[in-house]
Amino acid sequence: MNTNNQKKIVYIMPSLDAGGAERFILDLIRNLDQNLFSPTLVLFSHGGFFEAAARQAGIDLIILRKRFKFDPINFFKLYRVVKKLKPDIVHTQLGGDIYGRLAARMLAVPVIVSTEQNVQIGESGLIRCLKTWTAKFAAKIVAISQAVKADALKRYGLPETKMELIYNGLETGKFLLTEPRPKSDKIIFGSVGRLTAQKNYSLLIEALAELKDYNWELRLVGEGELRGDLERRTSELGLTGRVKLLGLRADIKGFLAGLDIFVLPSLWEGLGLALLEAGLAALPVLASRVDGIREVIRDGQTGILFNSNDRPDLVVKLKQIMASSAKPELSILGKNLQATVQARFDIKIIAKQYQDLYLNLLSAK
Repeated sequence: MNTNNQKKIVYIMPSLDAGGAERFILDLIRNLDQNLFSPTLVLFSHGGFFEAAARQAGIDLIILRKRFKFDPINFFKLYRVVKKLKPDIVHTQLGGDIYGRLAARMLAVPVIVSTEQNVQIGESGLIRCLKTWTAKFAAKIVAISQAVKADALKRYGLPETKMELIYNGLETGKFLLTEPRPKSDKIIFGSVGRLTAQKNYSLLIEALAELKDYNWELRLVGEGELRGDLERRTSELGLTGRVKLLGLRADIKGFLAGLDIFVLPSLWEGLGLALLEAGLAALPVLASRVDGIREVIRDGQTGILFNSNDRPDLVVKLKQIMASSAKPELSILGKNLQATVQARFDIKIIAKQYQDLYLNLLSAK
């Protein structure tokens, strides 16, 4: 409920499908000072995996139900919604940037903010041109990591003064494990993420296939267009029963509690919220040496890095881990990462940074 003292914020994004950016926005909205801000979340297509969580949290939710990817009618629906709400701030992200910034500009919304959530590999020329054009309407473009900031500056030709660095965060208390992990002779590797080319799970499966003589199991939480390919490859390599695709799962804390090692073999990452969750669970992490991840993981201090898309190097690191799985060094890596995440990525800290940004931009008007 809005009062005269609250500033209205309209958040615009495609959906609440299972993903780190989507969960982050929910956590951000939940942790805003409700005395200062009255948020509404507008979704283009559908609610998705986190819709129930959003409604349970009492978040004001509007779903436009677009018919296809670039549905022009959706723009006019969005325009009417923003016009009716009369927000002080429009904050866009993901596929909400182009329509959201344009509608807010046409309606003279005082402050427009966007968040770049990833390094934009494979973005079409048309989308890049439209995002470059509408970025001019934004007072600030927030990047969730130095890697994302560098990519956005280059890709969209933005001036340095247009950009703001605010890392994504999460509710740190949700993922702290209180029970000891069950002891087993089997080493349980696992990961959380969409089954897409970016996450590069095929590399991990193929690397583990070279280590069949070791006693291991791989568990993957997530869905995506490559599920069928991963299932077929698992069968071809004779790993059925050792590689488990678990689909979507709400209880990520419970899933992490059953792992020994968290693996993130991504080809690129803006930051990797799943990486932060694993850190809070004090899990040792093995991850690819790519920008974004390297802003969280220091090799040999808060985790172990392997050269991106380098199967031989990944095999070597997996062997080293399995040879030392019971040694205290791995446990120390997990505890160091946990301390890092608690200190740098607590959603309360991140929400305060966004609040300060909103208020500073409004005061400049």
